[in-house]
Amino acid sequence: MVRHAESENNASPPWQRVADPNITSLGRLQAEALGDWITGVGVDVLVTSPFRRALQTSERISAISPIKQMLVWHNVFERGGCYSRHSAAGIRSHPGLGRTSIQNVLPTAILDPSIGEDGWWSGCLKESDAEAKKRADSVINRMINSFGAGPTKVFAILHADLLKLMVGRMLFGVFELGIFGPFANAAVTKLDFDGRVWRLDWLNSISHLNPKLITGDRK
Repeated sequence: MVRHAESENNASPPWQRVADPNITSLGRLQAEALGDWITGVGVDVLVTSPFRRALQTSERISAISPIKQMLVWHNVFERGGCYSRHSAAGIRSHPGLGRTSIQNVLPTAILDPSIGEDGWWSGCLKESDAEAKKRADSVINRMINSFGAGPTKVFAILHADLLKLMVGRMLFGVFELGIFGPFANAAVTKLDFDGRVWRLDWLNSISHLNPKLITGDRK
């Protein structure tokens, strides 16, 4: 499981952030480093969030490393969903990219049927923390049901808070963001599933990144 490459939001102060940012030029270099690394280890399936920053990370990876199958899962978005806070008065929800727009970024990917032309987050309000925890459980179960305990190597492009919720649940049975430190952009967390329990091999590994490419924990 991998945090997406650096986005324009990661590189900007909170008041300049938008609902669905692009990755930065530094983020493209991070994604290319991931592609080089994947070429060495081999991956069977790439699962990605429908957020623009995750899709663009996946696109740069696939341009460098052959991926057998690419999947866009609706439910692996960041905690809260697609929204922005334009003022202290409230939160504005955004629809996210539609089906054709996502396919333009990743032409060979298989998209969840629930992703329509009006946007993957269209009509939805900001997700509550309770809903995010329930969804993290559903993503874990979906991974188990989809890939099981076999030899399949799955590479998932996700988001910092979702990663923390999922890893805490997988390893400790709890949902607690605070038990982990910063998750760097393009950092790799590797877990194995034996059909019963999850085993952690690496947490937040950045050994594939040049030190100049390392960026931090902002969403």
